[in-house]
Amino acid sequence: MENPFEIIVEKLNAIENRLASIENKLLTSNNTTRNAIEIMSLKQLCEYYDFTKSHIYKLTSNREIPFYKNGKRLYFKKDEIDQWILENRVKTVKDIEQEANNYLMRKKR
Repeated sequence: MENPFEIIVEKLNAIENRLASIENKLLTSNNTTRNAIEIMSLKQLCEYYDFTKSHIYKLTSNREIPFYKNGKRLYFKKDEIDQWILENRVKTVKDIEQEANNYLMRKKR
């Protein structure tokens, strides 16, 4: 009969090897995902955010939106556009009330 401790050690080694394999797969997939920069054309941007082409042209001519230009073609980095969209947050009533309270507290001094 085999030593039960040897069986346990063999099974633990097998588990460690499988975990290491899974970890390597996750690390390589995360690196390729992080390194991949998603570039969108004007048409893709219009479809992604439901903008019209004329609106995008207006934003680019006024330099209000981050963009790249190669010849006559416009390109946009998805993460930069997402960030640009999130910068234009409208304050809630609660945010405005909190700012007013903070302002009044500072003015009392």
